Amino acid sequence: MFQLLDLIMASPIGALLMTVIQDVIYAALFISDCDECGFNDLGKLLFGGLAAAIVVGVAISILHRRLRDRSNERTAFVSIRSDDRKP
Repeated sequence: MFQLLDLIMASPIGALLMTVIQDVIYAALFISDCDECGFNDLGKLLFGGLAAAIVVGVAISILHRRLRDRSNERTAFVSIRSDDRKP
């Protein structure tokens, strides 16, 4: 596994991927650089992101459940137990 990773990193494609990843990290640092931001602001952003993720997750779950309940199509279920046997 490590040899495969080493070969990928030594190849031109691996070098290209590493430079793209490095550029993305530098861009994220440049965009997120804020002189007025403090720990309180970042905490509020983190809490807001967590709350938004929970709300989106619950909404998607509800929509998925409603769409599944509206579906008239039943999945074919094959049981290995026979109900007509009498013990």
